[in-house]
Formats: sequence, C-alpha cells, structure tokens
Amino acid sequence: MLFLLCFGTDELPPISDANRQRHEESRLKWTARAAEAVENPSEKNLLLLARGIRSVWHPARYPSKEEKELSNELAHIMLSIPGSMGFFEERYYEAKRDWDKGLLRTQAYNDARRETLGTIFYLPSPESIRVLGSLLEDLKPVGSGESSSICTAFYALRGLMNLIDDGPAYSDTIEDQIRDRKSWMLWFEQVKAGARTFRFKGDPQPYTLAGPTEKELRPGNQETESVEARRRKTTGLENSGISEKDGVEDRRKIPWLPLGLATLLAAGGGTYLWWKSRRTAM
Repeated sequence: MLFLLCFGTDELPPISDANRQRHEESRLKWTARAAEAVENPSEKNLLLLARGIRSVWHPARYPSKEEKELSNELAHIMLSIPGSMGFFEERYYEAKRDWDKGLLRTQAYNDARRETLGTIFYLPSPESIRVLGSLLEDLKPVGSGESSSICTAFYALRGLMNLIDDGPAYSDTIEDQIRDRKSWMLWFEQVKAGARTFRFKGDPQPYTLAGPTEKELRPGNQETESVEARRRKTTGLENSGISEKDGVEDRRKIPWLPLGLATLLAAGGGTYLWWKSRRTAM
C-alpha cells in the first residue's frame, strides 16, 4: 500500500502525550540542522536537511499533525535556500547518466533516486512539478526484485499525487496507480502547454510552471477566478484602495521562519554556484 498521500495536516490527529517529548527532541534537532543548511548550504547540509524532510514524518510511525507540520516546515526551509532545487535535480540526472553508462551500481542509483526524487516530492514548488512531470515517461526497469525494480516514472507519479490537490484521480493500489500514469501524463502536458493551472494540497493559490497566477485555467480556455481573487471581492479588498501585495498573503513567504533564519538565508545567496564550482574543482 502506498504511503498516505497528503501534504495538509487538518485531517491528522494531534500527537500523543507519550510521543510528545520525542517530537520536541526531533524538532530541536532538525530545526538546528535546517539553520545550518540555510547558513551554509553545502552538499552535506542539504542532504542532511533532505533526510529530515523524508524521515521526520511517516504515517506508519508518526501519524500526527505536529509531525507532518514539522516535515512541511523543513520542506519550506529547503525551498527558501537558493539553488536547492537545482542541486537535487542535477544530482539525480548525474546519477542516472552514470548508471546508464554502467559507471554506477544499481543500488547506488536507487539510493540517489531516494535522496533526490524522494525529497523533491515533498517540496511544493512549480520546479518540483516540472521535474516530476518530465519523468513520467521513464519506464526503464531498475534492478530486480520488488523493492528495487520500481521504474522512475512511478517515483514521479507518487510525487505528483503527494503534492497536487486538483490533479487526476488516483487509485489505492500500486498496480492501478501505474495505469493512472497516462491520465497524469495528459495532465502534465496540459500544464506544460499553459492550458491548465494546478494547486498544491493545503494551498488555494493556483500555479503555472512559471509560478503563482490569478486565474485558474482548464483546457478549453475555461478560466475561472482563483479562490484568493474571489475572497478579495467578497471582503471588498479589490475596491478598497489596498494593493494586492498588501491585501493578499504572499504564499511564497514563510511566516513561521524565525528572523535568525531569515538573516542566515541572506548569507546563503549564490551558494549553488559555489557548490557547482567546488564539485567542478574536485
């Protein structure tokens, strides 16, 4: 059975009293590592933060609202680090090229897929949708055995199902989800062509691959006002003299990010270029 596909937290129960101390210890550990990644987004720190995003919450172990909120928080911190998406995308394609050439063992390639694509499908960003959608056609078998033979297209499909709120319907079983792939391929082609917008789970803001947009769009030029646009009209913001910037929360901002992390983030700008030059020199 596939893990619980949910980026929101409203339907999850609160953490149990027995697990509360463990949760607080986990929060302290991972937020400290997130701060290190913001201050110094080296390869090591980005991979450590990615591990936290993937492991801090799992429905089989920690089915609680607080654990999911922490995972979401870490994911947004990752997205706030300049170049982080490019880091994971390039790391995946580098591993795939080496595996295709026989320079990388299958187990190492599987590990690389897990740490790259397995991280991307927790990151609610148009960049994530572009990366995952482009991999829906990759049906090349990887290794052998039930756990290692999953094709990359299935990784991508799982990621899209995990992130997208208004995509095609999906099934509960792995076999049926593979058949759902064609519907998601059509969906992504429409998104890529600019004929369809999408929403992330827990966020009413419509997006294109270029970023947030005011209009929800479906094939056939059926444009509808976004939830946020309708809310502004209902509350009178549109004609009140208050600008859109002042009247609407910028969903790309991170209201829970402490000032200290925001300051550290400024020091992280351009570090992806540093990482690239460092890897080239190695």
